[in-house]
Amino acid sequence: MHAEFMTLPEMATYLGISQTSLVRALCNRGALYGVPLPEGLEHLPLTQRHWLREDVRQFKHALQRAHVVHHHRTGKSYYA
Repeated sequence: MHAEFMTLPEMATYLGISQTSLVRALCNRGALYGVPLPEGLEHLPLTQRHWLREDVRQFKHALQRAHVVHHHRTGKSYYA
């Protein structure tokens, strides 16, 4: 696949979370830690779907900002 796209395993690795957690978030909530997940490019099963690398990059930055705000307000980490 061209470098401007990511698969589910690549996305999970890039985000630093398990594929299981990512699939659960995609299927059940559409958000991870309150941050909306990027839309897939196709409406295919998750194992065949692709995401724009730029969308995933922006999502990761939003997730990091949400984590910092949450940690600052509560003193707790999402990842703990």
